[in-house]
Amino acid sequence: MPSPLELSPSPLLPPWHHTAHRWAIRFILHIVLISLFETLFFWLFISRTEDDALIGLVSSYTGNLLSACQNLTAPQRTAVLDVLNLFINSTTTDTAGAAAAADRAAFNGILLRNSWLYFSGGLALLATTVGAALWRRLQMRWGQICAENLVLVLMLGAYEWMFFRTVVLRYQAVSPAELDRMVVDQVEDTC
Repeated sequence: MPSPLELSPSPLLPPWHHTAHRWAIRFILHIVLISLFETLFFWLFISRTEDDALIGLVSSYTGNLLSACQNLTAPQRTAVLDVLNLFINSTTTDTAGAAAAADRAAFNGILLRNSWLYFSGGLALLATTVGAALWRRLQMRWGQICAENLVLVLMLGAYEWMFFRTVVLRYQAVSPAELDRMVVDQVEDTC
């Protein structure tokens, strides 16, 4: 006589395509949340930090120049402006600067649009796979899936914040003194 353990049916495993569908939803949700995080992180933090760093570097030069100009006499200022006007046409510089700003804004606008299109594409794929799961009445642990992905992305965000605060933002880029040396050496070598 067979034992009671032998008579109990073994549990049926779900078909492979159900398992694949569940994992696809998990992975797609993860990618969608990361794409949202990366888009916001880049446009709200990285791009602004980069711009501020460049503006700060140029301001270190103009600050020194402006403070030196304040100490000049009126005839010395006139002489400096005359020499400057020999090499730089301020109208041309202003026009070129405005055009470059417009070009950069248009180009970066396309990048911003693309980053939101990537996020939207992922969101559409997620909606499609979730909709298919609902239509198929696929048993899902929605709360668990959303919670684990949210926690993973929040952990990624905390790591990125820590890494930027303790490494990236503390990185010492080329200093104004080094740039001064480079410019002076190039001018001396060329002129």
